[in-house]
Amino acid sequence: MKFLTLMAAALAALVSSVALAQSAPAMGVAAAAGNGNSDTWLRDGDRIFFQYSVYNKHWSNNPEHVNKNHLLNFQIQSNYDRVWGADKTLFGVAFFKNSFGQPSQYLYWGQQWDFNDYVYAKVSAGLLHGYKGKYKDKIPFNKLGVAPAILPTLGVRYKNASVEAIILGNSALMIGVGYTF
Repeated sequence: MKFLTLMAAALAALVSSVALAQSAPAMGVAAAAGNGNSDTWLRDGDRIFFQYSVYNKHWSNNPEHVNKNHLLNFQIQSNYDRVWGADKTLFGVAFFKNSFGQPSQYLYWGQQWDFNDYVYAKVSAGLLHGYKGKYKDKIPFNKLGVAPAILPTLGVRYKNASVEAIILGNSALMIGVGYTF
C-alpha cells in the first residue's frame, strides 16, 4: 500500500512539474505565443520517449547483484524551459528493479544536448526510491528511503530509435534502448 501511495505521489509530481514548466517562460528561448493546445498537457514540439534496459554491468562482482533490472522509462522531451545551452528539457519517471532486485523508482528532471543528428548527451537529476532493508545504505543520503541521484547518459539515435549508455553512479553501467514518439 505504501508503494502505491508513493507511486501516485511520484506521478502527481511529474504531472505538476510539467504543468509548472509549461506555465513558466522559456529560459533563454524566445517564447512563442500560443505554444500549447488547451486540450492537452503537451506543448507544440514536445515528444514522448519510452525506454527499456537491455544490459547492466556492475563495476564490482557482488553475488547479490541483479543484472536484469527491467527498467521502464517514460520521458517527456520538451524544446521549452531549457537551461545551460541544452537542446531539450526532460521530465520523466522510471520503474525498475535495483541492483538487489527490489522494486524501485526514479522521478527526474534533466537536460539534453544534441552534438549532431545522431549523438547526444543527457544529465538527469531526481529522487530515487526503493533501496530498503539491509540495502538502504547502498546509495548515499537514503536515510528517509528517498535519495537524490544524478545520472549522466551518452546516446546514439537513428530516426526515432536510440541506444543509451547510462552511468549509475559508482555502481554500474546500463544500456537502454528507446523510441521517441
